[in-house]
Amino acid sequence: MSKKKKKKKKMLTLRESLKVSLWALKVNWEMSRFVTVITFFTTIYRNLNNLINTYILAKIIDSLIHFIEVGDKSLEKIVPLLLLMGVVQLVNIMARNLDSYVNRYRRRLSQSYLMQLEYEKINSLGVQTNQLPSVSNKRRIAHDWLWGITDMNQNLVRIVAATVQSIISALIVFSFSSWVGISILFIAVIAYLQSRYYFKKDFEWQTSDKNTQERRKTWYMSDILSSPDTMDEVSLVGSFKYLDRKIKSFYDYFNGGYKKILQADTFTTFIVDLLNLFVVLGGSIQIFIMAFNRKITIGDTTFYISTINNFYGGVSWLSAELVMFTDFVMKGKEVYDFFNLEPVVEDGNIKLERLTTPPSIEIKNISFHYPNSKRNIFKNFSLKISSAEKIAIVGENGAGKSTLVKLLCRIYDPQQGQILVNGKDLKELSLNDWYKNVGVLFQDFNFYGSLTVEENIYIGKSVKAKDKKKIIESAKNADAHDFIKKYNRRYQTVMSERFKGGIKPSKGQQQKIAIARFFYRDAPFAIFDEPTSAIDADAEYRIFNRIYNFFDNKTVMIISHRFSTVRNADKIFVIKDGKIIEEGTHEQLIKRNKVYADNFRKQAQGYN
Repeated sequence: MSKKKKKKKKMLTLRESLKVSLWALKVNWEMSRFVTVITFFTTIYRNLNNLINTYILAKIIDSLIHFIEVGDKSLEKIVPLLLLMGVVQLVNIMARNLDSYVNRYRRRLSQSYLMQLEYEKINSLGVQTNQLPSVSNKRRIAHDWLWGITDMNQNLVRIVAATVQSIISALIVFSFSSWVGISILFIAVIAYLQSRYYFKKDFEWQTSDKNTQERRKTWYMSDILSSPDTMDEVSLVGSFKYLDRKIKSFYDYFNGGYKKILQADTFTTFIVDLLNLFVVLGGSIQIFIMAFNRKITIGDTTFYISTINNFYGGVSWLSAELVMFTDFVMKGKEVYDFFNLEPVVEDGNIKLERLTTPPSIEIKNISFHYPNSKRNIFKNFSLKISSAEKIAIVGENGAGKSTLVKLLCRIYDPQQGQILVNGKDLKELSLNDWYKNVGVLFQDFNFYGSLTVEENIYIGKSVKAKDKKKIIESAKNADAHDFIKKYNRRYQTVMSERFKGGIKPSKGQQQKIAIARFFYRDAPFAIFDEPTSAIDADAEYRIFNRIYNFFDNKTVMIISHRFSTVRNADKIFVIKDGKIIEEGTHEQLIKRNKVYADNFRKQAQGYN
């Protein structure tokens, strides 16, 4: 029986590296052309500045020695050199300050720009794609390394600067000592291979499937321990120490592995640096011998020694940057791959204008199972909703009620069958156009604590200009206006105590504000998925009466476990195990005296 070999991350080909590099440059260029251009020129100039200054200084020293030896009191040769040095220093000061400015601005700009890129991409992939384990891992890695995209651009600029510095220094070094130049280049290759090896080991350690999965679990547990929303239960059940031990255990293992790689890298780097030191010392001795033999001037001596150091520094810098480039490009490839993912649910190309009449919906012989499961939620399931018809779907938990909502919203697509909207296949319709015509109040609705009450309602239809009168009317329909009036800032109150002047509304108040958002949206096709689960029975009765009246000329689907809320629907469907076992009006189902009637009576007894 053969043992399974550990899967290793492959090094990228030159073509892949160029593709990722160009993509990173494009991202930085689109973020700020000014920053990209200025960074390129200031980095190159600042790294050549030392060589330029050394050359000018060498000429000044030779001029001074000539001045002393010959007794020539003329300053004609020295003054231009001093002026040139002053100009070079002035340009360097300007370049340094400009470089500091663009780097500080780039860091601040990249925080917001890359964050926007990330959430735009995540949103574009849709729920089904984001829930795939492989995509979750890619998303986590991309999130960790996204900020390296701007660093990668800096790395590419530094590679160019280091290359220019190395070439110019090499031409000078090889002009007086070939063995020094060859030795420095040889050791630079060794340094590159050594660093590249340990960077690869580090990368493989961080990105192994096992470590990535465990890190995601650890971050999830960390969120539980640090979130005020989960802190109550953590304290009450005493789970803090258990979760804390699991987090510490993983990081002891993970950081321990990294420490071993780092120790080996540090030791071998020290050996390579010693080799370089011997070459630089040997080259310096050769230059001093040349000076003693009067083959070169004192100024040349200063310049040549400085040039050896510049060459050594340049190729060492280039070697380090190339290794960093390998690291950046491999990590950048993970980010690149994430940003090039396509959604599992493909967008349709049929345009759908804002519907002036409520749509008819036909669910035709669909079969569906979730991506990570083989159990069918629906098999050959069919259901028709006429235009302006109000239907209700009831059933036990796990019957498939909420799944049906996700299919109608194209969060998922059925593996078989069709969903037709006015006779057109839902898959062929433009998603954005379809969403403009749908209003969904999910059981797990979004509530925006950083926004005001007014914004929480307005966001239901934020593509249109804000209608404050309609916002208040929507709040009244949702039975929310009375408690909103009691807030200190009424509709301008922020909905979280974490922000200055904000308050923490109850779950019931949050749900009413979410329902108000739904009224404000006023979509031709309305779906309510357990919309009043946190609301008392009296308020629920009032809200549903308003729903039936307000959406009188809409196509409506209501999902609820409370049978009293669905009795006024035009048709009620009872679902069990993904199948319709009963359908009809409330009166018809009561007369049949089966599942619906039995559950209705049990709930009525509970209320009594």
